Amino acid sequence: MQMFLSGNQCIAQGAKWSRVEVVSAYPITPATPASEELHEYVAMGELDADIVNAESELGAMGICVGASAAGCRTFNCSASQGLALMREMLWAASGMALPTVLAVVSREIGIPQGLLSDHSDCLSERDASFLQFICEDGQEIIDSIIMAYKISENEKVLLPSFVVTEGHRVSHSFEPVDLPDQEKVDQFLPKYEPKHVFVDPNYPVSMGTGVMPQYPSFKMQQYEAMLEAKGVIRDVCQEFGELFGRHYDLIEAYKTDDADYVVVGMGTVVSVLREKVDEYREKGIKLGMLKIRVFRPFPEDEVIEALSSAKKVLVVDRAASPGSKYGVSCIEVRSALQKSQAVISNIIISGREVSSQDADEIFENWLNRDDEFTVWHKADFDERVATMSGYDNYEKLRSGQTVGRELVEEGEGCLSKGIMSCAGCVSLGAIRTALNVFGKRAVVVNNSGCLSAVGAYYPATAWRVPFYFFTYSHAGAAASGMEVAMKRKGIDADIVLIAGDGALFDIGLQTFSAALERGHRIVYVCYDNEAYMNTGVQRSGSTPHFAKTKTTVNGSTVRVKNIEQIVAAHGDVYIATASPAFHDDFVKKMKKAKELKKPAFIHVICPCPPGWEHDPAVGIEIARLAVETGTVVLYEYENGKITINRVPKKKKPVEEYLMKQGRFSHLTKAQIAEIQEEVDRNFAQLTAQSTSQGG
Repeated sequence: MQMFLSGNQCIAQGAKWSRVEVVSAYPITPATPASEELHEYVAMGELDADIVNAESELGAMGICVGASAAGCRTFNCSASQGLALMREMLWAASGMALPTVLAVVSREIGIPQGLLSDHSDCLSERDASFLQFICEDGQEIIDSIIMAYKISENEKVLLPSFVVTEGHRVSHSFEPVDLPDQEKVDQFLPKYEPKHVFVDPNYPVSMGTGVMPQYPSFKMQQYEAMLEAKGVIRDVCQEFGELFGRHYDLIEAYKTDDADYVVVGMGTVVSVLREKVDEYREKGIKLGMLKIRVFRPFPEDEVIEALSSAKKVLVVDRAASPGSKYGVSCIEVRSALQKSQAVISNIIISGREVSSQDADEIFENWLNRDDEFTVWHKADFDERVATMSGYDNYEKLRSGQTVGRELVEEGEGCLSKGIMSCAGCVSLGAIRTALNVFGKRAVVVNNSGCLSAVGAYYPATAWRVPFYFFTYSHAGAAASGMEVAMKRKGIDADIVLIAGDGALFDIGLQTFSAALERGHRIVYVCYDNEAYMNTGVQRSGSTPHFAKTKTTVNGSTVRVKNIEQIVAAHGDVYIATASPAFHDDFVKKMKKAKELKKPAFIHVICPCPPGWEHDPAVGIEIARLAVETGTVVLYEYENGKITINRVPKKKKPVEEYLMKQGRFSHLTKAQIAEIQEEVDRNFAQLTAQSTSQGG
């Protein structure tokens, strides 16, 4: 059956046809739509699997490792920083011989952040003992996932796999693909019934224990399994070709037999290179192309054979290896060809697109040179880089000159106008309100979320105060380090950490908690959208009971995490809840947080038009209804005492609040009644604990 699918849909299809049993993935661009598809399959009964919504990529990989250790076929997908965060569990998966499959929707890794694919995420894990299949298109994604399970689960291998596709370039592009027949897939890939990992109280085993002097023996096993994998990959590819009519191997050698010149590449760039080979052949130039499809285990013998007649070789790399002269795949190719007389050159394209015209420019330079060279394609220094981190002119600053900056004046905002937010964004107004209290003395720390996308996008910045962006997981730690350094340097300023609910409730909770425990003087402002909005509305630890998101298709079955209780457990912390609909109360609490010489946490519920599915014009009305129905209680907590700041004279029915939002449109009367009971119970508990109450 042929369908028109995106690369992310192909990832989900590959997992579905493979009959995965346990899925866990954490939202990250551009991989999130693949896991959303799997949630849809499970909700519609098309896939019999358990999906576990994790709090972070580390947690997601840990869930898969645990389920795999218990004998289930598991699947995960991630990218970039997410892959880096789960690194510890990658090594656990390979070290414990767990054949899980991870789809890597490759994206540039690091800070500054990028959204293109340069293979830096997957190739940086080349020593983690994961097989790596680098895909050119959607069809190869589906087929590779199915084959990856068969290869990884082979008793000669028992190593996990990456199936790599290029983020946005393939993940969000649509193309026709042939979907396999499930009966054929079941014939090719039988049910996973491992003999080496299981849970059986009648046959207890110990896994993952300390090995001490035996560690080298375990590493040697992984080394030998990688070598064995080459033969297994060939056998599996042959069997797949005979059954499905599509043929794969470790490499694809295209017109290399008599080629004087061979260009080597991986992934989507191969499509352009293959066409160019045909064009240049028509011109009488003996050009060939070598596609490296399997990067781990590296097909060294196959590369040697394919390039045996080449006089000149050009390796096209996306990933650089800083500290080495060459790109990552070029290092491998040069190692394989160390006895060859071929002139081996390297061009690094990083995340850039390569058009037919680009390929001509690259080849013209290469074919007219006799020396070996390494160059970056179209990567001349961009003068705009001088504005990085908000610097107006790096050269002036470096030479000691003063550079004028627009500063916040009394009564002005820390954020300038013209920010790229959604229509009716309540969060942005709440953030402006919070920061206006601090004025020019604010030092803003932010981790991944909507604010990071709308406040600063290189080379432009809307910030008129110092602004530092860190990733989801470690902003609390980074802010702690800044606070210590600022004290040491005698800098009189206030650190305000602005974060969404996903960052503080989930993935960043560890470093947030540790910072609270240490007592750093940081004001934490959580603009709570009750889901991961920046990645497209997935469930977070703050998502309300029964609310629909992309990963709770039929409504969340989990209660909201009580973040205030968690923060209160850390001791001397000022805690306050606030609402954009009650401006004076919000400002009063921010001023108090500013004056205190201890950690402060301000929790602001912010309706999100696309995520909550409401008219952009009624965000403040919904925020007000949240308080008037008792769904949100405005209160303060300090020194073990709760003070309710506003008690509605007559609480409105919670249904008035719920029915303003599309995310609750599916609710039954019984579910609304259950939510009303929960709201009333929570309100009664808080008021019972309160020492005083406001009207």
